[in-house]
Amino acid sequence: MHVLYRFLKSVRLAIVVILLITALSLLSTLVPQGRESEFYRTRYSPALYGLIAALGFNRYFSSALFLVPVTIFALNLGVCAVDRVVRRARMKTQKRFGPDIVHMALLVLIAGGLVTTLGRTEKDFVMSQGQKAEVTPHYSIKLLSFEYLKYENGSPRAWISIVDVLRDGVLEAKAFPIRVNHPLRLKGVSVYQATWENQSTFLFRDTTGAETTARIGEGFEDSDSVWYLADVVEDGGIQKALLQQYRGNVLVSIRKLAVAESLGQYTLVRVQQNLVTGLRTVSDPGFSTVVVGAVLLACGLLLTFVQNRSKEIA
Repeated sequence: MHVLYRFLKSVRLAIVVILLITALSLLSTLVPQGRESEFYRTRYSPALYGLIAALGFNRYFSSALFLVPVTIFALNLGVCAVDRVVRRARMKTQKRFGPDIVHMALLVLIAGGLVTTLGRTEKDFVMSQGQKAEVTPHYSIKLLSFEYLKYENGSPRAWISIVDVLRDGVLEAKAFPIRVNHPLRLKGVSVYQATWENQSTFLFRDTTGAETTARIGEGFEDSDSVWYLADVVEDGGIQKALLQQYRGNVLVSIRKLAVAESLGQYTLVRVQQNLVTGLRTVSDPGFSTVVVGAVLLACGLLLTFVQNRSKEIA
């Protein structure tokens, strides 16, 4: 037990673990995080993909490769903090608790970071004007309007979603503006402005008179091929649907289809474009713990500085 205690409070252990965490964290930046398995399978060789999947390197900050060294570092900090407090209590000289508070703050920060890593959840959804979305079991929002502002050169300047906030169906906040980096903060969750898009909807009528709607990325079969809706384009001042014909995985032809024109058994009836906003809800259970840790760290550093200055003056 004594050997284990000495090992856990070793400064060398702290240095090795810090270097290991730093090196692995830098390596993790070379691998895109949180993508689907197919992304890595097509991007890397079979051997490298197998290694990434086995080590959990595609989700590094929730893998054992990260959590085990961080846990060891936390134990090292904890043992050092306890050892320091015990030794200070036995000494008859002036007590200096600044470094002890710094140690405890680092432990709290690590705990908050681990809770965030393991418990953080995100959800993306798109809304058009007038739509409602449930954010939590008690909170929902209704999109009143959406603004996409540009600079004179055409580059994006701001995305702003104006929403009403309802709690259990009762209006709590009216016309709240959600901007990039200025989220709506509710109890336990934040709503961020993530993106926007011009969403196109196509209405088709077949030879039987039945109507069906489709969006970009969807399509229909035509004999031994498939037609996919790729985009909406302007052709001679006329808005047209751009369709791509695939046979297997091979693109064989491209067709522009205007309203009232037909392709196979389908006739394009209408093209409708709606500006929609992309919002992201983030639940971070470790946020408050990290804030407490940051405050403790600042207090500990300040106290250490003051005590050192007092000792120099004395």
